Amino acid sequence: MDLEKEQVDYVFHDNQRPDITYGLKNTESSVTELWIQGNTKNLSRLKELSDIKKIWIEFVNQKEFNKIINFINPESLYIYDMRLEDLSGLETLTNVKILGLESNTRASKLWNLKANPSLESLLIRGFTKLTDIQNLKYGLNLRILELEGNNSNQLKLENLQPIKYLQNLKYLGLSNIRILDESLEPISFLKGLELLEVSNQFPTEEFAKLSVLLPNTQCNKFNPYFRLTYPIDELDIMVVGKRKPLLNYKRDKKKLDKYKENFKKIQEEYSTYIENGDE
Repeated sequence: MDLEKEQVDYVFHDNQRPDITYGLKNTESSVTELWIQGNTKNLSRLKELSDIKKIWIEFVNQKEFNKIINFINPESLYIYDMRLEDLSGLETLTNVKILGLESNTRASKLWNLKANPSLESLLIRGFTKLTDIQNLKYGLNLRILELEGNNSNQLKLENLQPIKYLQNLKYLGLSNIRILDESLEPISFLKGLELLEVSNQFPTEEFAKLSVLLPNTQCNKFNPYFRLTYPIDELDIMVVGKRKPLLNYKRDKKKLDKYKENFKKIQEEYSTYIENGDE
């Protein structure tokens, strides 16, 4: 499984939804894809629609969610704009393979992922109160995981320790995220990780050390700097590491050489540290 970012984006794409359904009274029983809202009428009819494989739900409160979740067990579920403090209803989803959860202003912890043995791809984005991700360690069949803040709020977590248990992960995305202990060390346990995308919000040393421990993982932060896809005026280079500057490749060549030298030094020193059995 050689993952590219485009493949990951496609897993969670939601631009090919069916038309939204405001009432289920006349919905054909053979429907396989459905887009509803929390206030869609005749929700109890969901229990008759056993062929549904993909479902999109938006604008849902706790009462509506609790009702809907008892009637469905799809392979793919995307929920957007939730007001849910309790996510334990997701524990009924034994068939779900792809789960995208976006924009929740109330939940501070996750549900028990032991209850989702088929879950392979998980997106959690824009959970403004989420601090406890301990239950992630039970998602042992996860191959794709994205944890993201949103445009106005970082995802703030104590640490990334639960991630080290996810030995089947092939892709890990961490965007607009703040980890209080600033450590990427838990990711070093994921020897099968193919692609890591992480925002430039960790110390340079963390990226340099992780590059030594995961030599087969693709990550643009495993270099001292990288080119910006969309330059900001004349600034076309981002130096890797928290609070590092944006520079211009031609004008700032001497500065970039120093950053390159420092990054390489950290890598070499850490490699020696490991070789001496001090890891």
